Amino acid sequence: MKWLEDRTGLNGLFDKFTDEPVEGGAKWSYVFGSALVFVFIMQIVSGVILATCYSPSTTDAWGSVYYIQHKTFSGWFVRGMHNVGSSAMIVLAVLHMAQTLIFGAYRKPRELNWISGVFMLFIILGFGLTGYLLPWDQKGYWATQVATSIMGLVPVIGEFVKGVIQGGNDYGNLTLTRFYSFHVFFLPAGLMAFLSIHIYLFRRHGVTPHWKPDELELKKKTQPFWPDQVFKDVVVSVIVFISMVIVVWYMNGAELQSPADPSSNYIARPEWYFLFLFQLLKYFEGELEVVGAIIIPSIVASLIIALPFIFRSRSRSPLKRLPVMGSFGACLAGVIFLTIMSSISDSGNERIIKQKEESEKLAHVAIKLAALGIPPQGGMAVFQNDPMYSGEQLFRQHCIICHSFEGAGGNSAPDLTAYNSKPWLIGFMQDPNAPKYYGRTKINVMPEYDLEKEDLSNLVEFLLAQAEPDKEIDPVLKETGEMILEENECYICHTYDGYGGDTAPVLDNFASDKWLRSMIEDPGQKEFFGKFNNMPAYKDKLSKQEMDNLVYFLQSLRKKSY
Repeated sequence: MKWLEDRTGLNGLFDKFTDEPVEGGAKWSYVFGSALVFVFIMQIVSGVILATCYSPSTTDAWGSVYYIQHKTFSGWFVRGMHNVGSSAMIVLAVLHMAQTLIFGAYRKPRELNWISGVFMLFIILGFGLTGYLLPWDQKGYWATQVATSIMGLVPVIGEFVKGVIQGGNDYGNLTLTRFYSFHVFFLPAGLMAFLSIHIYLFRRHGVTPHWKPDELELKKKTQPFWPDQVFKDVVVSVIVFISMVIVVWYMNGAELQSPADPSSNYIARPEWYFLFLFQLLKYFEGELEVVGAIIIPSIVASLIIALPFIFRSRSRSPLKRLPVMGSFGACLAGVIFLTIMSSISDSGNERIIKQKEESEKLAHVAIKLAALGIPPQGGMAVFQNDPMYSGEQLFRQHCIICHSFEGAGGNSAPDLTAYNSKPWLIGFMQDPNAPKYYGRTKINVMPEYDLEKEDLSNLVEFLLAQAEPDKEIDPVLKETGEMILEENECYICHTYDGYGGDTAPVLDNFASDKWLRSMIEDPGQKEFFGKFNNMPAYKDKLSKQEMDNLVYFLQSLRKKSY
């Protein structure tokens, strides 16, 4: 130690930091600043660990976060601590600001100390905003779009600032890399710079003691920073750390939703510390949106920065500084009220509740599929491993323009909700020219059949038996079905087993994979709708895999509702 001290002077440096006099003695009310520094150090450590596995690109971001969360040793815990740490920093920063206000530590000559602290709070909020996008999942993607849209409302320079931050007009790889660079380079550098200034000014002016004791009493109780105040700081830091561990353990780490999908209609909500601003925007719509998004927050931020110059009371007693204490209390109460109102509003919103349930299911599917491998195209490509999801996406991309489905879509072609299921076919047989079926197409020529309930059921059962060509049809059902077809003159238009007409779809292998695929590839074939066809052919529009996935999805509608 002597050898090390002779060459480095560490003991002298340690003494210089720990011999700082604390007027009035150590107090628990002084611990928030040290706890905040402790959490910031934890954020740096956990952030560096995460950066060793994270890839800041739109194709790799979600996959790398999945890898951290599910494949690396304790990755879920490190990411969870980093996520919870961002919230802990904001809470501790507000508590530290409240303690500073109560003790009057913003007053002359500590104005710059207060201002540097306010700027650090803004930087901490910036950490939360920029880090939100990095997983490139649904929640972060859409919530960050809301935030950048708000930036675009700034008069004159708004669109320019928005474009600079986004890296262009649209969200993409440049957006992610810019947010990443701010999160890991610019904001940490800015926070450390202001923290250095803050600590220097703190050491220059010393601790602001309690307002009740007189100067003589304060001098009598003055203690060095070490060991009593250090002990209190360490105790609180340990409590904060344990609390964070408990929260992370309870939440099973940080949430990872499904990969960002720019084509979805995701209802975005910001993180809890921005909910108050989101709720405020609800009261200013249209042209007044800039008031809630920019003007009011800017005025409040300016007043907070200028606080030492506005309220110059000589007394440090809170009771003699009621205007400043009341203003801070009202501002804090307003933020809490707006945050609670936003949470209550969402808790009663059926769309939000339904979306949350669907998001959780989709995230579970995405994570399950990611275990099979993430294609080079990026996170969204994991759903290529799931024919059901891929098929539904293809259906919504190509089919829903004309066909309605579950209450949405076009109305110029049959409703495909529960397509080819027994209920769907029974309804079709009873009224084939209804708007739900072929009433709005050129194929509205099929007559209505007033069949007995039992005959109708048997006919549909017989037709659906064709959907499983590998299974032998029950002879009795086959005979009954053919008899019903004969009695109702269905063979005039339809062909079955080599017998019948050719002006309506063939019934051999009806509703089977082969039948459905052939019909989608070219519905204008003679075996299907021929000259009555309006539907485009998809043989050259979809790959074999895409066709298989689309057929798989359509068949699931039949099997699910059979």
